[in-house]
Amino acid sequence: MTETAPDYQFAHHTLDRFVYGDLRQAAVINVGRYFNTDLYPGARFERLDGGGDRPEVAHQFTASDIMAVRCLGTDVKPVAAIAILEMHGNRLSALLRRIPHTPLHDAPKSEIDGSSAAGTLASMLISDDFPHLGRMTATKLMARKRPHLLPTYDIVVARVLGKPRDITHCLHGWFHADPERAKTLAAMRDEIGGISDISLLRILDSAIWMHGMESTVH
Repeated sequence: MTETAPDYQFAHHTLDRFVYGDLRQAAVINVGRYFNTDLYPGARFERLDGGGDRPEVAHQFTASDIMAVRCLGTDVKPVAAIAILEMHGNRLSALLRRIPHTPLHDAPKSEIDGSSAAGTLASMLISDDFPHLGRMTATKLMARKRPHLLPTYDIVVARVLGKPRDITHCLHGWFHADPERAKTLAAMRDEIGGISDISLLRILDSAIWMHGMESTVH
């Protein structure tokens, strides 16, 4: 069992509301609408061009990955795209080869900490070598390559969850504190239907994002 870090308590409580509590039924409806209609380009994030984690491209960033990030409403500046695809492509690929495809709820913390390949890649992507990229865009690029291990993050999700400082560690702690959470989230995915190919992390992210957007509208 993993203890909940004090600064993640609010986020973990809120996550439970989507999976077990008062927000669950709305989450089922919202996630179904997000993925099973043509209203949201972000629904194509994991699916675009066969997915960013398929074997033949799993260890390199491609133009399709850049486009997938744009499906989430995030622009990648040309100078950053060139750095990702060409100038530093080999360095990025070397790190991607060391990042496993293990689902976050099964992964040891050592696979996501700062000294891991994932942590090193995250730091690299927000360095000066990749101008105008930013931390949240970096999470989306990494989630495209390892959708079951690494979550996306944006300002809407951050607001709903109380702005946890590290979304990957926050979700890792939440999953590992209670293994039933992953099982219940998987059951929610089955209940929605038509999205068996979508990662649990993306199901959770879209539920939170849809709730956050509705709260903004209302």
